[in-house]
Amino acid sequence: MFSSKPTTNLTKFINGLKTGTSKSIRNRLDVEDKLWKNVFWSNSYCLITTGEVTHDQLKKYVENQGKER
Repeated sequence: MFSSKPTTNLTKFINGLKTGTSKSIRNRLDVEDKLWKNVFWSNSYCLITTGEVTHDQLKKYVENQGKER
């Protein structure tokens, strides 16, 4: 979860995040034999705006995903 300015190029941001985390994890852990065709991340991603909910409401929603109500 992150916030950004309206002028942020989200595609570049996400691609940089995926590249950086992939390199960091590959350097620290032996994951090559667990990857499909040596690919760490898929080419896709999902961005969702939160609209009228607060950070705390969104965090609580995400933390409770998959739990029975």
